[in-house]
Amino acid sequence: MNWLSVAEIAKLTRIPAPTARRYAALFKDFLGGRKIGRVTKYPEESLVVFERISRLYGEGRVTSEIDDALRTEFPRTIEVDHRKTLPVPMTEGYAELASTFNDVIGKVAACMGVIADQKTIIDNQQEDIQKLKTAFVLLARSQKKLKQLPVSGDSLPDDILEQTRALEQKDAEIEEMALKLTFDTSDIKAKLQILESELVRLRKDRREMEKYLQDKIDRLKEPTS
Repeated sequence: MNWLSVAEIAKLTRIPAPTARRYAALFKDFLGGRKIGRVTKYPEESLVVFERISRLYGEGRVTSEIDDALRTEFPRTIEVDHRKTLPVPMTEGYAELASTFNDVIGKVAACMGVIADQKTIIDNQQEDIQKLKTAFVLLARSQKKLKQLPVSGDSLPDDILEQTRALEQKDAEIEEMALKLTFDTSDIKAKLQILESELVRLRKDRREMEKYLQDKIDRLKEPTS
């Protein structure tokens, strides 16, 4: 079987590497990852799952909806021991609880990492927008001064005309940059809204997990017959 790293999967599926890592953390039960050395790798068949997750997010689905969709389309890859069932020792039971907690923490950490990256991008965009505003003010002042220059005859001197054309070109370039930044900022805001929804979902999952763990602990405390 051919095993692939997240970087290799990102290259083959054209999914950005940070996004592929987030998918791997959120949907690892469907990807069949295996620790090989210090790197977690995934079977080649998981490419289909990564691509399906990307399409579902592109359709505007949230993580809980995507999880439900994957449950109906792909088998979960959690390994089950089919040997004779024996009473679970207390230490194994608590190890299972710890593993479950680690899964939840991993999902929270993945979301927080993405939010931090997006916040950094927004901060950089704000700096660029401020620079553009300053450039617009300077251009406006320059154009005002040009209009106030005395005109001899019917036309301006060649050097003035050349400077005017250069300023107009620069003005058009800055307007194009401002428009692109506006689109990028809107896209980032939309992504942040999705992430906020994910955090709400994670808080709900945490409450359900706490209830599940408490039930598990109560069962472990019950005497075995």
